[in-house]
Amino acid sequence: MDINKKEDYQISELIDIKSFRQILNNFFESTGIANGIINKNGEIIVQSGWSDACNNFHIKNIESNNFCKESNISLFESLSKKPISKKKCKNGLIDYSSPIIVNNQVIATLFLGQVLFDSPNLDYFISQAEKYNYDKTSYLAAIQKVPIVTEEKIKSLMLCILQMIELLVSGSLSKQREDKLEQNLKKTNEQSVELKDILNFSPLGIGWTNKNGEIEYVNHKFTELFGYTIEDIPTLMVWFIKAFPNKQYRENLIIPWNNKVIKSFNEKQQPPELEATITCKDGTNRRTLIRLSWIGEKRLSNFSDITIHWKNELRNRSHDNMLEMVAKGVDLRDILHNIIKTIELEDKTSICSILLLEDKKYLLIGSSPSLPAFFNEAINGVEIGVGVGSCGTAAYLKERVIVENIMEDEYWKDYKDLAKKANLYSCWSEPIISSTGEVLGTFAIYHNKPTLPKEQDFERIKFASNLASIAIENRNARKELEHRAYFDFLTNLPNRRYYIEQSELEISRNHRFGGILSIIMFDIDHFKLLNDKYGHNVGDLVLKKIADISRTVLRDIDIIGRIGGEEFAISLPCTDVFEAEQIAQRLRIEIEKGEINLTKETLCDFTASFGVSTNSDNYNIQELLNFADIALYEAKAGGRNRVCIFKK
Repeated sequence: MDINKKEDYQISELIDIKSFRQILNNFFESTGIANGIINKNGEIIVQSGWSDACNNFHIKNIESNNFCKESNISLFESLSKKPISKKKCKNGLIDYSSPIIVNNQVIATLFLGQVLFDSPNLDYFISQAEKYNYDKTSYLAAIQKVPIVTEEKIKSLMLCILQMIELLVSGSLSKQREDKLEQNLKKTNEQSVELKDILNFSPLGIGWTNKNGEIEYVNHKFTELFGYTIEDIPTLMVWFIKAFPNKQYRENLIIPWNNKVIKSFNEKQQPPELEATITCKDGTNRRTLIRLSWIGEKRLSNFSDITIHWKNELRNRSHDNMLEMVAKGVDLRDILHNIIKTIELEDKTSICSILLLEDKKYLLIGSSPSLPAFFNEAINGVEIGVGVGSCGTAAYLKERVIVENIMEDEYWKDYKDLAKKANLYSCWSEPIISSTGEVLGTFAIYHNKPTLPKEQDFERIKFASNLASIAIENRNARKELEHRAYFDFLTNLPNRRYYIEQSELEISRNHRFGGILSIIMFDIDHFKLLNDKYGHNVGDLVLKKIADISRTVLRDIDIIGRIGGEEFAISLPCTDVFEAEQIAQRLRIEIEKGEINLTKETLCDFTASFGVSTNSDNYNIQELLNFADIALYEAKAGGRNRVCIFKK
């Protein structure tokens, strides 16, 4: 064998392309960023989410398509010079590329791009549309869909995908090496060299038992991995009890597998493999792949430590699941629960929690399924600050807080009794930081005894907080979009559509269960003159002021909305016409007393006119609004700053 022979790696042989395509599809669904992987032969292996601007316009025009080709060539030429290359295409979009390297060999190229750094310069893209005879409206609509991403963010996303590929490739190469080692070991066993001498130099944990289940040998690596010597585990059954102390786990997984192994000997077949979590002599856990061979009547066992690979798989699966849940709009608490269960599965001594920061001041329970209910209730709503446990301090300081022993730490002096009652003695807390640097919450790991984190624990903490950050930011973005869809941006009152939807529901309840409902419509008197005199900025202040006054006058059950420029509507459940008139009068008086403090003067000269209607004959919302509008017109005609009731 030529040991100097260079391996010819192919990316399609090192990762599961089908599964990875789903990961990149989920990535595109969550970020809107197009992506792809090209192998070293220039073939597209995976491609997800090419933008409408490129697909429908740039590549369909000869000249603009040449710009695309020039950009791609430039990216390829710069791959050897920089770990991440950037190119702004002459068509106006920005692309990135990075080589995928295995053992100093470029096996493929990762592309992210078709993005913008800032809001699109519409003048530039209009000129592009005119130059290349694009349909201007469709082209600008496609440009508006292009994601706007900072350079720092896209480089971070690219590094995240590269690290994920590196983990998958590392696991694949590790398995290949283990397979070769096992093949070589079998060949060596056929030679005349003493078996024990070979096994003691093996990188795998190895042991064998005789036909009676007595363990006759374990090598140095076995003891190094698990801590047990041959004196600790004289028989196979003793080994099973110590390595798998959970009776249910042992009876459901280990014993059935062992029965299949015995059956394979009787039927002269290859014994089945097993992937299981082994409890070591010091109480820690290792995820292990167990492979068996029969050599005569001896049972030879190979133990491969796959803990790191297993944890990476768990994290990749969790990351993939989280992106899929985000894309599907799954409730945030379910996503956070999924993250916590992944981290707790890696280390069964960990008890995790995620708290969400509310109003930049209070920590609320996001997910903490393994903590006692009384503990969660006690800390839910706590105000952040130094000395408010690990999480309150971490959120306040915006930095990681490691508390080895809660009973001896100043940050926990006011919460020691609570922690002791919950059997919690250490707490490591990491602030969850958004892409803009804001604190979103905290991720914490508790233990039932004083404990300091190891290097792999810091990796778990960072991984979980990053996943939580993506999930929380996405939830916040969705909430903001929903709010914009239903609420007026200036007054923060329901807009016309949302007001009518809520009022229709209330009228429907009245139709089913009986009752009465009244409608008030009002608008600001001489609002155009006010705008002309003081400017639209002052007009906006008046609208906000009237919205604030309305909130103080109205009841919680009342529904108010801004349905036009200076026009508002109010639905009053369980309110007859006389009560509605009284409410309208109170609101009119409070508006008349309202003031706006300007730079040089106080503006107090604004009033409103009101119209009132009542749902006495099962009218719909539009009819009631029309009736109220007629009464409002009457109030205007009668001199303004007054209330009129609609009369048939």
